[in-house]
Amino acid sequence: MRNALRPILAAGLAASLLFGTAACGSDSDSAGSDGGSDTTDAPSTAIKTLDDLAGKTIGVQTGTTGETYANDNKPEGAEIKSFSDTDGLFGALESGDIDAILQDLPVNAGRVAEDDSVAVVETYKTDEQYGFAVEKGSDSLADWDKALQEVRDEGTYDLIYAKYFPTDGEEAGPGPEASDVEGSKTFRVCSDIPYAPMEFEGEGPRGLQYTGFDIDLLDAMAATLDANLEILDVEFDGILGNLAGGTCDIVASSLTITDERKQEVDFTEPYFDADQSLLVKVG
Repeated sequence: MRNALRPILAAGLAASLLFGTAACGSDSDSAGSDGGSDTTDAPSTAIKTLDDLAGKTIGVQTGTTGETYANDNKPEGAEIKSFSDTDGLFGALESGDIDAILQDLPVNAGRVAEDDSVAVVETYKTDEQYGFAVEKGSDSLADWDKALQEVRDEGTYDLIYAKYFPTDGEEAGPGPEASDVEGSKTFRVCSDIPYAPMEFEGEGPRGLQYTGFDIDLLDAMAATLDANLEILDVEFDGILGNLAGGTCDIVASSLTITDERKQEVDFTEPYFDADQSLLVKVG
């Protein structure tokens, strides 16, 4: 797929991860049945693989597929500690309260790009795909799918992707030109902030106070529908309940499409491919 998470991430991410050409296949049994793992030659890390966390503590975010993967594949004696947000996760790793973080590769990679005290040492191929979620049976689903396809066809998707995930060795792109669509209606968006580089606080498109790949993409889609976005920062655990409760019209929060979640909500066509990964401290 043209929107797949590329084997070598953004120039800054790839350089920090050291896992473009350095990655090699792993024989670790901890990869489970989800497709195996790749190890990296990250420097000076006591923990190299998930198996090295036997008897140690693995941090995850509550309600995520990373939490599920960790529980399904943790080594004997490992403890899983859940946090409501990534700020708590990264803080716990820094303080030594946990020994590693298992979560989506784009987010761990983004952390590495801005913090050289951590490294991604292993990735797990899970073939996950993100989708935007709407209330079950919502008439808006077809409109959002049409908008996503339009954004792809006109090249806006590629410009946003190049902004956050440029090809290795290339500078990050500026993104698409600013939209002048004023919007005749507003969609309320539930998102768990921060989850950089997918969603985080910052100057966003059309005056939004949030940005990131998910936010920029959804805003471009909304512009094709002559609409604006209002971003609501909510905790990820239970985020889908906000749709049925009427708090928001759509969820944009790096949400993996799963059969279980599809029983609760409807998803747009997939817009991003991602895997899981293991983040540890260097030194």
